[in-house]
Amino acid sequence: MTALPSSRRIVAATVLAGALALPLVSVASAHASLVRANIAPGHVYAHNAYPRTLTAFFAENVKPSASFVHVFEADPKGDHALVDNGKLGFPFKNPKEITVGLPAGLKGTYTVMWFTTSADDGHKAGSTFTFTVE
Repeated sequence: MTALPSSRRIVAATVLAGALALPLVSVASAHASLVRANIAPGHVYAHNAYPRTLTAFFAENVKPSASFVHVFEADPKGDHALVDNGKLGFPFKNPKEITVGLPAGLKGTYTVMWFTTSADDGHKAGSTFTFTVE
């Protein structure tokens, strides 16, 4: 048996390492994490221009009984009250989507809090972001 030249050994080792790492990548990213929302983190809206429905899209199907998106007051002097209408929507046509309505007349900074349980594998994920209405 002859030894591979050093450059071929490096390439073979790299390919092998990559092949062994692939299952780890899929496990590490297997969560119903937020992919995008129609209200962008940090966005500033005019008082009459913010969406009246927050729509959040996730990387995996979400389990409706164990997932939510809510919007709270973010003013540190306020009571951090819930400001959305509390009526969560889980559209049948897209099981990776959660919606919640927002009232007219918002003004200030708000925190979006989301939490999901993946319907695919049961993994849990969650986070927050803020937006402002002037």
